[in-house]
Formats: sequence, structure tokens, C-alpha cells
Amino acid sequence: MQKGKVAKLEDGFQVKFERKLPHAAEKVWDALTKSELLKFWFTDIEMDFRPGGKMTIWFRDEQKTKTHGEIVRIEAPRLFEYTWEGELATWEIIEEDNNSCTLKLTYSKLAQEYAVNAPAGFHSLLDRLEELLEGDKTIHPFGTEENDPKQLHLQEEYAQMILKDYPELEKFQPIVKEKLLNASVERVWRAITDKDQMKKWYFDLKAFEPVPGFEFSFEGQGHKGEKYIHHCKILEVIPFKKLQHTWTYENFEGESIVTFDLTEEGDKVRIKLTHTGIHTFPADNPDFAKDSFNGGWTELITVLLPKFLESERS
Repeated sequence: MQKGKVAKLEDGFQVKFERKLPHAAEKVWDALTKSELLKFWFTDIEMDFRPGGKMTIWFRDEQKTKTHGEIVRIEAPRLFEYTWEGELATWEIIEEDNNSCTLKLTYSKLAQEYAVNAPAGFHSLLDRLEELLEGDKTIHPFGTEENDPKQLHLQEEYAQMILKDYPELEKFQPIVKEKLLNASVERVWRAITDKDQMKKWYFDLKAFEPVPGFEFSFEGQGHKGEKYIHHCKILEVIPFKKLQHTWTYENFEGESIVTFDLTEEGDKVRIKLTHTGIHTFPADNPDFAKDSFNGGWTELITVLLPKFLESERS
């Protein structure tokens, strides 16, 4: 399927899609504007369907995160435009004949940090729209697909394309480290949640509980021996599968998020570490540079953790 075209404009980044659809314009219009159909290919959406009407758009995460938009224009059955958290979506339907049309989506005012992954996300939504039009009424886990192989592959393809034209966006890309570990999922889970085990390969924590809302701190060291106090708060816990927490520094601006995902592969476990939001830390401090984090996580996830688990086996 042809990919969207990304451009940098004065008010942010923009991505444009165009799909030829073997369906009547009215059928496509209904899929774009009716909540009972949007829930299949997009997500749960409530709207006051008029120009100026408010929209509520939910993610399908555990928190059921609520976001907001406002309808800008309605010209049935050819144009539907709305804002979404400051961004702008413009859907256009061009009728070809009674049973076919061209659908155009222009999504604009994207901030730099979303300019790589958002296009891949809308590409998937358009794929799902086509599936709905063909009769598929699958409910998709909107906003919770960070580990879906198909979506990850699509994000990689878009990243290669977009970063080639806009290399300055690289700093917004998350750090991702994966390692297949020769240990049970219970064993790996203890290694990343038991403070007595964590200090043997990770950091020495005075207290740690894998419970959402729990706050913990620890001391780290910079390249020249500088001391940094890390403050973290646990955001999400799925025992033996996922651990997510914030990662901030005392007396420094910025907030990032660290996520550990565990996936069983036979009698082994694949651990995936994702660190997002590094760009929010002070750019003039080399200890907060992306290369610094990249080197640190490479050592922790691919060297120290496997070595610790192997030592526990012997």
C-alpha cells in the first residue's frame, strides 16, 4: 500500500494520504462520521456533529485515556475536518462513480516528536478503514500497540523514509534494546522488580515495589563522576509482562518514560527496553545526550542483565 507523504510546514509537520476505494462515497462518509462505525476501524469517539461541536476520543489503554477535539467543517458527503489536541485532520471524499471514490486524508500541525510515528499510525487506521468497508468488524486495541510486530515494522519503514529527509527528528526517536534471555519469565521478572537483585546488575535502590503509583529514587554517576539523583514513579505493571515508570532528575528539567516488556519464547524470555522522552532533558549536558543513554542501556540490557542471570544459574 502506498505510504503517506510527509512535509515540513511553518505550523508543523504534515502527512498526506490518498486511497482509491471501491465503495460509494456515502458509505465511506458514514464510516468517517458515525461513532458506531468509527469504533471498529478507529476507536471510541463521541461527538456533537456540527461545526464547532466538541469531540471526545478515547485510547484503549488501561487508563482509557481521554483526548479532545473540535469539528471545524462539515460538507456532507465530501469533507469532514476537525482538530485533535491541537492537530488538524482533513478528510476529503471525491466521488468517481456510484461505486467508487478517492479518499484523501491530510493530517497537519504535527509537533516534531510525533512526526515519525504518527504517519505510521494513520497508515494503519486507513488499512483498518478499508477492512471495515469490506465487512470486517474487528475491534482494535487503539493506542496500545507498541509491541505489535506489524505496527513496529510499519513504524520502521516510515522512520527510514522520514529521517532521510528530516534527520533532525532522530533525537525524538526512542531508544530500544532487546535481548533474548536464557531464563524463565518468573526469573527475569524478579531481576527487574526485586531491589536486592536489581542492585547486582542495575542500580542500588533503597526501596522498590512493582505497584502503580510507587515512587522511588536512586543515585547515578555521570561521565566525569557527577552525581545525579533519579526520581521515578511507576505508571503501569502487568506481572511477568510489563513494567513502566517515569525517569527524571533532581534539579533538572525534563521527564522521560522507561518501559520493560517481557515476551516468552519457548523456555526463554525476550526483554525489550524502550526509553522515550530523552529529548526533554537539557541539551547542553553531555550526560543527557542520546548517545549516553544508548550506551548505558546497551550495557545494562545486553551485557549486565544476561551475565547476572547466568551467574544465578551456576
